[in-house]
Amino acid sequence: MGGFNMKVCALAACLLLAGHVSGYSMEDLCAQWSGSGYVGDPADCHGWGYCQGQKLVSWNKCKAGLVFNAQTATCGFENSTICTTNAVATCSAAKSPMYVAVPSDCNQYGYCFGNGSIGYGNCGAGGVYAANNNTCVWGPTCPQDTICRFMKNDIFVGDPNNCGSYLLCNNGYGTPGQCATGKYFNPGNGMCQGTNPCTGDSANSGSNPGTTYTVGQSVAGACTGGEAIDPATTFFMPDKQTCYGYFYCTTAAGNGIWNACPTGTHFDSDTQKCVSPASVVCTHNRCANVNSPFMAVSGESCKQYEICSNSATAYCPSSNPYYDEVHNICTVDPPDYPICQ
Repeated sequence: MGGFNMKVCALAACLLLAGHVSGYSMEDLCAQWSGSGYVGDPADCHGWGYCQGQKLVSWNKCKAGLVFNAQTATCGFENSTICTTNAVATCSAAKSPMYVAVPSDCNQYGYCFGNGSIGYGNCGAGGVYAANNNTCVWGPTCPQDTICRFMKNDIFVGDPNNCGSYLLCNNGYGTPGQCATGKYFNPGNGMCQGTNPCTGDSANSGSNPGTTYTVGQSVAGACTGGEAIDPATTFFMPDKQTCYGYFYCTTAAGNGIWNACPTGTHFDSDTQKCVSPASVVCTHNRCANVNSPFMAVSGESCKQYEICSNSATAYCPSSNPYYDEVHNICTVDPPDYPICQ
């Protein structure tokens, strides 16, 4: 493979992701596209949806034995079509050797041996695997962490992490772009325009990352007090600055290597995994590293939420006093999420 050298690692030593890897839903994909057509389901590589008028109007799954190929908008045989949400599923069906991305950790890649088994490697500190050209490249941006991974080729879509900008989707990779000075991309019509379609200066919920660390940075003392969860021999520690940053540690006395959870997730110290933000209580900026307009305020039993575009707080109406951040609605009953406890 191209790029710098890759090293094989044990699965137990690699950070696993619980829940949706991408943090996007099919509704999110449709909202950024002015066209009509099929998109992949970020939660299930067999699933697909149909977008029209920036809305998800229908959805279904491919027939048994088939996987949805978002770039061609067709269902293909699972032994030759990469499952973008599950490397193990791809390798279990692959009949010939191939490299695949590991959606839960961009530092990793998988190798399908062609006999149903999978091996793992990593791109080293500061490196990320780029599935679009099958190489390791320097981070911090993860090439797979883009809505284009689930959308067809040769289309322009809005950038959910940079409102007013756009992505050109090709081969599952989004090439970022900006309109001319004073112009803004409108995902509703796919055109650049003079008026800003965004709420506030930016729709990026993570505009205030709240960290001084960079991907791959080695920090002394970051691993103190940590320990591995059996059967792993290495472990992960929170960065104590953000909800999504963590350190990779080999020993409690050694330096920690900083990294960030995939977009849409937060780090859970108890499980040492990246999880849904609603499933872990964090007192730092909960809007950072997510694609949500609102997030529940920690310690308020989900009776208060933050407006991520301007950091203001607000309340649901008295008739529906609880904010459910997973479904982005106000409800009568308190949601049963750890953040609401």
